Amino acid sequence: MNFLAHLLLADRVGADLAGAVLGDFVRGPDLTRFTPALAHSIRLHRRLDTITDQHPRVLAATARFAAGTPRRYAPIILDVLWDHALATDWSHYAAGERLGAFCRRSAQAIAAQAALFDGPRRPSRSGMNALLLSYATETGIELALRRVAGRLKQPAPMLDAINGWQVHLPALRGDLPELIRDLEAAARDFGAPPAASPNSFPLSLTESQR
Repeated sequence: MNFLAHLLLADRVGADLAGAVLGDFVRGPDLTRFTPALAHSIRLHRRLDTITDQHPRVLAATARFAAGTPRRYAPIILDVLWDHALATDWSHYAAGERLGAFCRRSAQAIAAQAALFDGPRRPSRSGMNALLLSYATETGIELALRRVAGRLKQPAPMLDAINGWQVHLPALRGDLPELIRDLEAAARDFGAPPAASPNSFPLSLTESQR
């Protein structure tokens, strides 16, 4: 699962939104530099990643890639494509909050903790908002996949593997309701955050419906 799905699941169980993204940036078991709410959300992110990797729907989606190089890169590609499937059918998963409003709210929460992100990928509010919104478009997904490939030592094999990624989307959209349902159940079983987390910033009803 990529940023948008992790943010949705964290939001549903009251976990810290910045922590839901920090889980992709923080390495190692030592989380003592983070607040209890952030550390809880990072651990939740890791738990959901583990469950996702073993989920029958994800294993079936991986098997739909051609054997060899495409299937080897399928887990990386699927992480991004799940977010596209989620953004495409957002109204089925979000209770009354439009994608744009959710992205703005998430970006604001993440940017408020930007100092905790190490390295050049430190997020800004505008940059994170644009990134999350881009998952709703084919152009945005294409760029995201190419950015991921560009961070590999040998990007060419993955670039070959992403050719024709659109063919996987109908099946992924069909798989997603069960996957989100099971991951939300796992998130709730993981336990409540240690304290109320400032997930969001108040929005007027008018703004939340934009």
